[in-house]
Amino acid sequence: MDRAYSNALKIKEKLETELARVNSFLKMYRDFSASEVEKNEPRTSDSLLGSDKESVNHLHNSRLRPPEIADLAEEVIRKAGRPLTRAEIVGRIESAGYELHSEDKPRYVGTILWRQKERFTNIAGQGYVLADMATDSQNIGDLIERALADDKEPEHHEAEEDIFD
Repeated sequence: MDRAYSNALKIKEKLETELARVNSFLKMYRDFSASEVEKNEPRTSDSLLGSDKESVNHLHNSRLRPPEIADLAEEVIRKAGRPLTRAEIVGRIESAGYELHSEDKPRYVGTILWRQKERFTNIAGQGYVLADMATDSQNIGDLIERALADDKEPEHHEAEEDIFD
């Protein structure tokens, strides 16, 4: 084997070993102080789904917060260019390597998107779309549906208050 090539392989092996040690340190650091690191750690890409896996690995391995799930949902909906059902959104997020921690993942994602009414619109029978992608009639239909749901919601909250009082 050529001496230059052999030397390059030795240097590569040392660098890979050192990189593995640094990655191990970063993972342990994130695990022990996740909230502070996540706030301060810069992203190398605007896209969580399309960025380098190493740069967002901490999100893959940690519990995603609702704003992060909403960001991922926005990306998959924009990429699809059409409304997606809750199950489709979950499937696409998980196929990108993210883990959602919930017994009923579609319902969990739907709740997150439902609470961000300024950002997402639910089109009956089709799924969620970004508010800026929806037509005026779709946005109005979503607002009516939410208003009807809100009329029913106080009864549910009163029952919850009785349990905790």
